[in-house]
Amino acid sequence: MKRNLLRATALTAVLAMGLGGAYLFRHGLPAAEAGASTPDLMANVELPTGDPLPIENAETPILLAANTPRATDEENPLREAPVGRNRRAAVPAQYAAPPRDVAAEPRRLNPVADARPINAQAAAGGVVQAQYEEAAQPAALLEADSAIEGPAGPLPPASLRENAAPPRAIGEAAASRYGDSTPRYDESTPSFHPGANGEIPDANTLPLDSPTGDLGSSAGSQELPLATATARDRLLSPADARFPGAASDEGLGRPGSKSLEGAQSPTLMIQKTAPAEIQVGKQCQFQIIVRNAGQTTAHGVVVHDTVPAGTRFVSAEPGVAQGPEGSLVWKLGDLEAGRDAKINLMLMPTAEGEIGSVATVQFQAQASVRTKATKPELELRLTGPESVMIGGKVKLGIEISNPGSGSATGVMLLENVPEGANHPAGKSLEFEVGTLAAGESRKMELTLTAEQAGRLENVLIATADANLEVSERVQFDVVAPELVVAIDGPSRRFLERPATYTLSIQNPGTAAAKDILLTSYLPKGMKFVEANNAGTYDPKTHSVSWGLEELPAQQAGNVELVAIPMEAGQQTLRVEGKAQQGLSDKQEQEVLVEGIAAILFEVIDLEDPVEVGGETAYEIRVVNQGSKAATNVQVAVLLPPDMQAVSADGPTREQLEAGRILFAPLEKLAPKADTSYTVRVKALRAGDQRVRVQVDTDETRSPVTKEESTRVYSDE
Repeated sequence: MKRNLLRATALTAVLAMGLGGAYLFRHGLPAAEAGASTPDLMANVELPTGDPLPIENAETPILLAANTPRATDEENPLREAPVGRNRRAAVPAQYAAPPRDVAAEPRRLNPVADARPINAQAAAGGVVQAQYEEAAQPAALLEADSAIEGPAGPLPPASLRENAAPPRAIGEAAASRYGDSTPRYDESTPSFHPGANGEIPDANTLPLDSPTGDLGSSAGSQELPLATATARDRLLSPADARFPGAASDEGLGRPGSKSLEGAQSPTLMIQKTAPAEIQVGKQCQFQIIVRNAGQTTAHGVVVHDTVPAGTRFVSAEPGVAQGPEGSLVWKLGDLEAGRDAKINLMLMPTAEGEIGSVATVQFQAQASVRTKATKPELELRLTGPESVMIGGKVKLGIEISNPGSGSATGVMLLENVPEGANHPAGKSLEFEVGTLAAGESRKMELTLTAEQAGRLENVLIATADANLEVSERVQFDVVAPELVVAIDGPSRRFLERPATYTLSIQNPGTAAAKDILLTSYLPKGMKFVEANNAGTYDPKTHSVSWGLEELPAQQAGNVELVAIPMEAGQQTLRVEGKAQQGLSDKQEQEVLVEGIAAILFEVIDLEDPVEVGGETAYEIRVVNQGSKAATNVQVAVLLPPDMQAVSADGPTREQLEAGRILFAPLEKLAPKADTSYTVRVKALRAGDQRVRVQVDTDETRSPVTKEESTRVYSDE
């Protein structure tokens, strides 16, 4: 994550890294409220940040632990479900961390944290807590049956019958809580010159993204509230099939020592100093100081730097390795709390100017936790009727149980109402069952309304934490009439040109449809003209309706509608048919309405007749009578041999040539707008002199030409 550097005498970056405690939740509460002894937490690490140094244009980062559980609300079990069906708390997109480079050999440690921005108030001091969106608070959907098998105890309310507060439809898919984990690589190419001791071996290290900016003449400093982890230790998202580069996704980790349990909060400060002034040709020393200001050991400390432009590498203490793209790499190993490490870099200035480079430090924070694993399971049973009449109620019986050895948490029921059926809450329903203890089962009922004839299949899905998922389906027949509507008419029309549309309705079902209402809704940009078969226009809804008492099975009917497009652009004509027993169907047709440019012009001689040697003027008026703007309107005046151009005036620049006056194109002439051009000429010889005027536009295939006759006389 890049930050702007501050101009100062030292560059100081404080990096703090840790996992867990500050970002762990239990039932929607921060870890500080849930208690450090919560048994289902994978790690508990608090990150003291201290008072952050204000940095211009900088964002305050936040760590999100790999084991961050989702926030829940037991009192409001129903909420919007993401499309992926996994119940996870969504992390807002602005918290996503940028990707980082991946080393050739990832460290075999617990995944460390990614830094992500939060509001500036969160970094004021103490422990930073993760920010999550609150879960939605919909009404209950399911209602529990009186008979409950399994352990006794209070259970959350459940029903699938009609409720005063219906459930809410599922919304958009939640963003991954792990952010973007795509690796990227530093493309910078720092210079590096090995010393006289020979080749410098390649280091298995990776430069960490560092703040950029101008360095001061002597030193600069910058302090960051929290540290970031390297990309090679990134968190694996649920979409990852297996660990990158590994032949198997089986775990190899074991619990660590007791000292690694609890809050682990190493904090590194890096400072880089240099003389206030250095001279070309005279060796100088730059120094990098890395200090662990935290409470625990920082592991695998690695410092990266580059040889500043305008200098040549001389030596370094301790010894330096060459990293990717010629960078300088110091592997300092572990740095205990309160200790520091110093790096001396000898350089030879070779050019005048501002000299400096940016040093970065990366390290690991280790934490361990132990728990007990059980294996919950889910079983789902779904029953329903064999057939139902259109408009009738379809009652589906649901029984969900847990035959496993541990409690199934985050149990959810997901219902996608089949096409042809309906529920007051919508097409996508969910019910949060909550926790099912081992051996426990619950019974519920879901009531749907049959709205379409045919054989319907209802699918119910149950999910839980630990990627548990089962599904069950039931089929039933709905016998009823059907309605199908259609629109036939032009899909492209010019403004103010009438268009006729044919609307049809048919019944392909097995019974007669009764009390049919066919309605066509006109778009705002179309004007109603007329309709046949007693169609009625309603100006309030801008619609036309037709009524029909009965439409027998396998029969169809047609009506016609005439409308005039009044606005250019995409217009949508919609038709909808309804009948008894909840039958309905609708169709839409897109109509592209375009305008047309229609150029009209006239030429008038202001003085006629005129004597030889006299002058006259021609006025040219151009009008756009169309409904679309005319573009690149160009006017040309062609003079006879016995007339000479004197001057010209118009909305664009003119060019006087022998026998011709050419005006530059007018970029646009709006509908119903006009413009004028004036040309003044001198009569050279008596006779009937004819001036030709040509007007050309992008919309015309060839120029339009008109002539104006002027009589020239002589006194002799």
